[in-house]
Amino acid sequence: MTRKIFSFLLLIAVLFRPSLSLAGNFTGDVAIANNLYIQNKFQPAADAYESLIQKGVNNGYLYYNLGNTYIRLGKIGPAILNYIRAQKLIPRDENLQANLNFAIQQTHDKIPLPPQSTISTFFFWVDDLNLNENIKLALIVNLMFWLILAAWFYYRSDLLKLARNVSFVLLFIVISGTGIKMSLDSNSNTGVVLTKKTEVKSGLDLSNVTLFELHEGALVTITDRRQGWLEIKLNAKQKGWVPENTIGV
Repeated sequence: MTRKIFSFLLLIAVLFRPSLSLAGNFTGDVAIANNLYIQNKFQPAADAYESLIQKGVNNGYLYYNLGNTYIRLGKIGPAILNYIRAQKLIPRDENLQANLNFAIQQTHDKIPLPPQSTISTFFFWVDDLNLNENIKLALIVNLMFWLILAAWFYYRSDLLKLARNVSFVLLFIVISGTGIKMSLDSNSNTGVVLTKKTEVKSGLDLSNVTLFELHEGALVTITDRRQGWLEIKLNAKQKGWVPENTIGV
């Protein structure tokens, strides 16, 4: 409960406003795509959403809608891929999380999402806010610290001294959390199998030994990239190489 209250307060602080209006000048195109989905024209809707992404629209609800569209088309791999992309931008959306869990359960391999890292468990709000929200929070706390510091220089009261010290510690923690969020987002190495079935090879050639098989929608960790191939692993014992075009990231 404490975590939820704290995350809610952070949400208020950064004035989060989730909306596809973030698509800016593409609002009309978004409306067309949404109408195609409502009319059960799922392939044209998917094409319209993909076109928006190609034009540079980066919005969590756009990825979420695209994931829903692919679910209706029976394309479980692209659906999971877009749900994961949406999760980075709208991490608190409960419907998104429910749909992602549902989609994973529809896969043949039923591989769960990677667990949270230990460090992000300590900085628990990092996963509840997207990167932009973490940055806004850091800016707000930074402003608060400098305002308190300026007031302390003028009045030198014990209360302002305490507020100065507390705000400095809070600023350090929030900036650290923002750095962690940047690192987690930039070093994200989760991939999704997009083909109906892919053979995981022992080396960078189709003639190499098949170690095991994965099916559409399977979640993997990407550990290396060479000559059009990706080294992926499921755990310490199961790893190998797959063609790069079989995995979505």
